[in-house]
Amino acid sequence: MIPTSHEWRMALSLWDYLRLGQAVEPVDLILVFGSHDLSVAHRAADLYHENIASRLLVSGGTRAVPAGAEYGTEAEALREILITRDVPRTAIALETLASNTSENFWFAAEVLRDLGIDADRFLVVQKPYAERRIIATARRRWPDKRVLVTSELTTFDDYCSRDIPPSRIFSMLVGEILRLEAYARSGLIHAGEDIPTDLLAAAQELAAAGYNGRALA
Repeated sequence: MIPTSHEWRMALSLWDYLRLGQAVEPVDLILVFGSHDLSVAHRAADLYHENIASRLLVSGGTRAVPAGAEYGTEAEALREILITRDVPRTAIALETLASNTSENFWFAAEVLRDLGIDADRFLVVQKPYAERRIIATARRRWPDKRVLVTSELTTFDDYCSRDIPPSRIFSMLVGEILRLEAYARSGLIHAGEDIPTDLLAAAQELAAAGYNGRALA
């Protein structure tokens, strides 16, 4: 499925909305949330070596284990990359049950409590187009914590030029927009997350055009 120029422009508008581009600052802990996108671990390793935080918590179950990974959970696969990037194993805590962003926060809090870690400032590392959902979920789950989000430093065109077909990325963008709208109504994320009508319409148009593989995931 080859996107038209009109579809490409709509997808770019969704990308620009979903990616927040927050400034990175030193925090108590870096949270690495599970993903099929291995750039999440590489970005987290860069931040560790930039002294953004001295500890990391990697969270993720079996839902999106990267293709070719030899480990059974997202968290284990991502931790292996961190270790190959010279992040000490002793600096990495692991959570291997979470299957969605809400559970990432919930189960991460459990792990931190079990480890006796009392932290207030966090930086979450995730995929570029998941940034807005991360912050909306943090406001719902951890309203008293300072939570920032970051992702790989890349452009939309560069992101779409890799192994993942643009059509799949378009479906993921559509899914993010539709989930944000549905989650806000259901209370899973901060209720103030109102999707601009033009972007919701663009997501619905793309879904109708066939980019709907992630619309209900």
